[in-house]
Amino acid sequence: MESISLDNNLKFSFEKLPHTIRLVISENDEEWVCRKEKLKKLFSFAEMDKEHLFKGRLQLYKSGDKINIQVKNELIGLISVGDFKQALNKL
Repeated sequence: MESISLDNNLKFSFEKLPHTIRLVISENDEEWVCRKEKLKKLFSFAEMDKEHLFKGRLQLYKSGDKINIQVKNELIGLISVGDFKQALNKL
């Protein structure tokens, strides 16, 4: 599992499952929200000019070379597209 630290003791983790990747937001090692998605779609989001990924509680928005992470329409963190791709490449 790969993880990126966010503000306020939050962590954005990538867990490899047999056919998908599970994206997890956790606080103090307690899962808060998760979303399963295919690796191909995550790479496509990082590479293309697509600005939005997911509907529902966990959403990712791309703005330039940054990805805004939102939970329940509230911004909880910001990561670089490079860090996102690097985490995906390690899976």
